[in-house]
Amino acid sequence: MMAKVKFISFVPWVTIGSIIGSLFIVPMMPKIVDALYYKNKYNNDASQAYQRYIDSSYNIKIVMPNADSKLYLHNVDREKYPLSEVFDTTYNSSNFFNNPSADYTSFYCKEYKKYMNIIAFKDVNGSYGEKELYLTVNRDDMNNPEYGTKDNPVPVLKAVGVSEPIWFSGKDTDSVFMDNFYRNNVINYLKYKMPKEEFERRFKSKE
Repeated sequence: MMAKVKFISFVPWVTIGSIIGSLFIVPMMPKIVDALYYKNKYNNDASQAYQRYIDSSYNIKIVMPNADSKLYLHNVDREKYPLSEVFDTTYNSSNFFNNPSADYTSFYCKEYKKYMNIIAFKDVNGSYGEKELYLTVNRDDMNNPEYGTKDNPVPVLKAVGVSEPIWFSGKDTDSVFMDNFYRNNVINYLKYKMPKEEFERRFKSKE
């Protein structure tokens, strides 16, 4: 019995624990965190709700400010109003560049006296400055007094030029391309950008 106790006392339990941790627990951490946190972080039912959002949307016609205008929020405070955002979808840092991202153009719309944010989950690679545009906005967003402020601008998920293209490639003149772009943009906006509580209230409670 004494020999058994002595043997147990010499077992390097700390080392064994480290080995178990490094072999099993540490490699499983990304999957554990993903399952507990990231799985339900975003609005996973966005693909079932996007059509309702689109059906309640319409086009408005505006003229954008020039590129150096203080009406663009990033020209006032680029740190507070960034030009882009990345949405983390996994604990695995090696997948960082696979995370969805959105480009923002936040500005004050003089025609409607509201702040708006042109959101694109795909690189537009173009220019808005001083161009006449058709913006697609959601009726519920436009009628909600909580939208249209500096901190909560009205989301614009489709923008096309009235008489000249926005995209340098001219893709925004292709209606089929833009329909697909708009659909995917709405799905990504509803999933990643719209606050979870708002999504639940606007789309889940009516099912």
